[in-house]
Amino acid sequence: MGQIQPSESSWRQKKTANKLLVDYIDLLKQQDENDIKIFVDNICSLTLDADDKIIYNNGTEVSEKDIRIQHSLFKEIILPILKDQYKSDSAKHIKWIGQLEQFFYSDNATTEAFLKELNITAYFEARHFFEKSFAIDNNQKTLSSLLNRIAQDINYYRHEVPIGVLVDPDVLDKEVITFRQYWQKCDSKIVWEAVLTEWELIAKHWTLYLSTQDQYDNFENYLKKNKVQLD
Repeated sequence: MGQIQPSESSWRQKKTANKLLVDYIDLLKQQDENDIKIFVDNICSLTLDADDKIIYNNGTEVSEKDIRIQHSLFKEIILPILKDQYKSDSAKHIKWIGQLEQFFYSDNATTEAFLKELNITAYFEARHFFEKSFAIDNNQKTLSSLLNRIAQDINYYRHEVPIGVLVDPDVLDKEVITFRQYWQKCDSKIVWEAVLTEWELIAKHWTLYLSTQDQYDNFENYLKKNKVQLD
C-alpha cells in the first residue's frame, strides 16, 4: 500500500475540518438565541477588537490569525445576530459589520439580502456602518476605524498626484471636509495632522488648476509654475 501523498493528506484534513465546522454550526443553531449571541460577541471581540482592523482580504491578514472566522460561520451564525443588533442600534455590533467588509464583498447574494432587510438601498460600504456606530456611541476606536476608511478613499483619489486627482474638485473637497469634521473629534489629532494639511493643499490647488487649466499643460505643470510643494 503506497504512502499518502502530502496533497492527498491535506485534502483529507481539509475535508475533516469542513465536516467538523458543519457539525459545529448545526450544534450552534440548536442553542438558545442568547447563547448564540454570546458566542458571536466572543468571537467578534477576539478577532476584531484586538486591533480594530477592517478585514479587507482572505489572505495572510486573516489566515495567520489565531482565531479565524470561516465564511459559513459568518453567514449562518454571525450575520443573523449582527442584523438583529443593527436594528437595535447596538454601536458595537454595527462597527463589527463594517470591519467584516471582505465577507460582504465575497458574497453578493447574501449581502444584497442583508442590506434589503436593513432598508439600505445603496451598496455595502464599511464607512456607513462606522458612521452610524459613531453617531450612536462616540467611541474613539470606532472613530479611528472611520478615519482610516475615509483616508483610504482620499488616498485612492490622490494617488496619481502630481499627474492629477481621480475625482472632481467638489468630490475631493467634500471628502476632506468630512474627514476634518471627524478629525476634530479625535483624541489623537497629531497622527493625522500632516496628511490632512497635505490633502487640503491638494484639494485647493486641484480646484484652482481646473478653473484655469487652459493656461497649463497639465496639473504637474501648474504645480511647478506656481511653485507649489505638496510634501
